[in-house]
Amino acid sequence: MANGMASLFVGASGLKSAQTALNTTAHNLANINTKGYTRQQIAFKDTQYVTIGGSYGSPISSTYGLGVGISEIRRIRDEFIDKAYRQENGRLGYYSSQYKAIEEVEDQLGEMQGVTYQEFLTNLYNSINELSKEPSSTVKRSSLIQSASAFLTRSEAVYQGLKDYQTTLNVQVSNMVEKINSIGNEIYALNKKISQIEAAGIENANDYRDQRDVLLDELSGYMDISYYETENGEVYVTAENVPFVTKSSVAKMNFRTYDDSTLLIPVWEGYERDVYNESELYSASISSDKGELKGLLLARGSVNVDYTDVPVKPNKSDYDLTTAEGQRQYDMDYAEYEEKQAYYNKYIEPSVILSAIAGLDKLVNGIVEKLNEVFCPEKEMVVTDALTDADGNEIMPNTYSYTSTEAVLYDKNGNEIQGFDNNDGTYSYESKEKLYTDADGNNEADVTSYNYTVLDMDKTDYGMDEDRTVGEELFSRQNTERYVVIKAADGSDIYVHNNQNERGDRSEYKLGNLIMNSTVAQDVSKIPMTTYDGKEDMAKGQELVDVWNADFASLNPEMYAVGDFNTFYNNYVGEFSTTGSVLNNYVNHQQTMVDGYDDQRLQTEGVSSDEELEKMIKYQQAYNASSRYINVISEMLEHLVTSLGAL
Repeated sequence: MANGMASLFVGASGLKSAQTALNTTAHNLANINTKGYTRQQIAFKDTQYVTIGGSYGSPISSTYGLGVGISEIRRIRDEFIDKAYRQENGRLGYYSSQYKAIEEVEDQLGEMQGVTYQEFLTNLYNSINELSKEPSSTVKRSSLIQSASAFLTRSEAVYQGLKDYQTTLNVQVSNMVEKINSIGNEIYALNKKISQIEAAGIENANDYRDQRDVLLDELSGYMDISYYETENGEVYVTAENVPFVTKSSVAKMNFRTYDDSTLLIPVWEGYERDVYNESELYSASISSDKGELKGLLLARGSVNVDYTDVPVKPNKSDYDLTTAEGQRQYDMDYAEYEEKQAYYNKYIEPSVILSAIAGLDKLVNGIVEKLNEVFCPEKEMVVTDALTDADGNEIMPNTYSYTSTEAVLYDKNGNEIQGFDNNDGTYSYESKEKLYTDADGNNEADVTSYNYTVLDMDKTDYGMDEDRTVGEELFSRQNTERYVVIKAADGSDIYVHNNQNERGDRSEYKLGNLIMNSTVAQDVSKIPMTTYDGKEDMAKGQELVDVWNADFASLNPEMYAVGDFNTFYNNYVGEFSTTGSVLNNYVNHQQTMVDGYDDQRLQTEGVSSDEELEKMIKYQQAYNASSRYINVISEMLEHLVTSLGAL
């Protein structure tokens, strides 16, 4: 033990160490409710030792210390639990974002809220069934108009609700990318502060480290990250396999969009690449299910879809396979189906919103077109020259047919269109839009035929009005008449199906473009359900019922058999119900995992008021003891000096 004046060093070091320990304890208590705060602990050490004696002439020596010092003020934190927490937190964000999208779809359909979409389907069918019993009844016709209008209004409302939620997800993606950029900048700034403070080796920047850990926790919920700490205390972060926070910079995220879409695609600005390429975004690998941003993008989707994106498997019974032409047409349609099915399975089916929009549009389009076809029976007309209206304008056909010696033609956007090999050195194509021989769209390919449909006057019914109206549909397209009427060579009218709206764009019977036909809505007598001689057509009424109950389509041909409209809708709802149940289990499991790791962190890192108060009492006693020790040494030295002075 030190003696003499050196003993005062021992007491002073005790006072200083106890005071530092008290300050640390008070700091812990003051931050007991601070988010992300990590309990700090004092580590003591011996101060320097002094050696007396031990010279060459006198080998005997003695060593004594000068008291206690502070080794470090350290955070009590387990980095292995941190990494486990952040990994599971990323998975929680991924599945939570998709489960919320499932809940939104269920809310829009209202199957759990009482006012269900199914009711509107049932009401429409009941009106059709009643009309089939008495086709000339004004009451029954009015009931059909009312049910059809309610069905269309609800369908458009659900569709718009899904589109609005897709927009909401798009905004969330934008906000999350901004937040991620902000977190990256904050981590970078904290890295520099920590490095500067700890460079001298005097103290640890514990509070700044806590702030950085909170940011890493938050970032882990947004993206799949990995990180490591350098020797100077800085943390370098890799996000989605890209260096995000480094010693010298932060990789900024930005956006791009497709030409015909407002949906934002996150990109790494400095690397000129998407944050997620398509194979990563839609990967089923268990290691890729991390990050709320990825979950939002997957739930939202990155393309616009409609009923045409739901593949319909060709039915062999619809083709004359005994002829080469029939077999060729079946092979072409089946090849197109397989291509669509692969696209649907990869890019649409995994997305909650895209599959919901495409499936709903498929159902509504099927009902609309099937019912319209009963009122307006049509037949094909294939011509080698385009038909023109009364003003000489070309009428847009259903499809254009081509025969070319080139295996590939291009659409107006430069996308490749593969031809069907005719095994005679030529290839056949069918397209709704004109095709080109070059990707720049400068050289239009030669059309071999224009494929139209026209009102079949041999099968059509008439209205009960004085004009005996023909060609009136139940559902219409916005700014688009169903037919363009032209004159035949014999002077009779030909009702050519109109594919073009008033702006010149192709117009489809799809959600967002559907309205009730105002002509029949205002005058139900014009609904064509009477024969040429004015008799009510019972067969036409039964045809409406048969169309409703006939096989329509399967939601996914690889999973469901073909069914009627009700079966399709039940499969549609059932798929979301099943997916929602699975996602709910995932979310609950991940929440349990995250909460478990968080509890472990709290047990290790959290501040206990009882424990800290015990330490405060201990360090107060140590401080008092050091103070009394100094008083004793002081009195002893005073006594010695006084005694020596008396001599």
